[in-house]
Parts: sequence; structure tokens; C-alpha cells
Amino acid sequence: MLVLTGHPGEGKTAMAANLALQGGAKREHCVKLECASDWKDVDWSLRCFTTVIIDDIFGGLPLDHERLKDWKSVLNDIDQRAKARDLKVIITSRHYITREAREEMDKITMFTETSGRTVHLESSDLSSGEMNSILKAVIQRSGTEVNMDKWEIDLDECVMKANGLYNRTSAQKSGTVFGFPECAVLFATGSLMECLGSEFFERSESHFKTYV
Repeated sequence: MLVLTGHPGEGKTAMAANLALQGGAKREHCVKLECASDWKDVDWSLRCFTTVIIDDIFGGLPLDHERLKDWKSVLNDIDQRAKARDLKVIITSRHYITREAREEMDKITMFTETSGRTVHLESSDLSSGEMNSILKAVIQRSGTEVNMDKWEIDLDECVMKANGLYNRTSAQKSGTVFGFPECAVLFATGSLMECLGSEFFERSESHFKTYV
């Protein structure tokens, strides 16, 4: 059982998919559940699946109290199967939603920070090399490499500016924090590479609010 938390755009969903397929797991043995009723609809005794992903378990924006209520009814069953090693369970949730949901969890402890099951993804933990690799991979995947030379974009400069002003404290005061991976996608797939260049990463969050 693993719970991935973090700000929007930190790559929680991508990380969950990557972890699900580690160890030689096959795609057809992995299942993504959208709601608690999906769990109830599967006959787990057939052992068709080895891995379960539950993405944004309690909602993607504010805490969805109805989803929380529904999932609470099956979480103990999920927990027991995970502890028995019948299933690998990977759950994602935005950190502030997880924190709010914990207040309504009663005796369910899998989402607590002391459970040993929660990993918080944070862009500020990335090295400059890792950020460079993420940005390069996103640009290659979006097919905009040709624009790098055309507009004289320097990836090292982009990363340097992202690191220089990626101030988590001031960002949290405004209540708007976005992960570097999502900012990289916005930069690579829109017109921001052309009109802003590396300057986008100096004030990526203000641009994020403008363009999304």
C-alpha cells in the first residue's frame, strides 16, 4: 500500500503508473478504479489483478465528501488485501485534500504521515539534473525540439530560473502551488516557449494561472 501526495502537477499519476508496472507487472493485471463501487464490482477472489491504482481518491479539486464517504466503506477491505499481499495498492491524492480527509477518517490510519505508507512528492526535492531531464523529455514527447533552436531556448537557463524563484513559502501564502513537471508540460506544449522563453520559469505560477 502506497499513498502518493503532493501539490497539483507534481507527477503523482505518472509516478503511480510507473510504480504499477515495476517488477515485471503486466498492464492487463493492473486496474484503475474510479470510484468505490468499482472495488465492490470486482471479484477479487479470481485474482485477475495484481495492482490497483486509485487516482485522486477523494477528488481532484476540493475534498469531495461523498467520495470520501463511499471510499471509507471499502478502505478496510482494501487495507486487509494489501497487508495480506494479495494486491499492490497505489493511491494518489493532493496533499491538502489528504490532510482534510484525515480529520474524517476515524480509525483508518493508512493516510497518516506516521503510517510509513505516505510519500510526498515535492518539486523542490528535484536536483537541477532531474529537472533538466524532465523538461527535455516533455519537449521531446511534444515534438517541439525544433523550436528550441529557433527561439534559442537554453534548458539549463530554464532550470536555473525555476530553481532561483521556486519559493515554496511565498507560493503557499497565495494558496497556488504547481509542480515543476506540470509547468514543463505547459511550457513545451503551448506558445509560452516562443513568447516568454526561459522567463516563464521565473514566474511560472503567475503564468500558470493566466494560461490554464
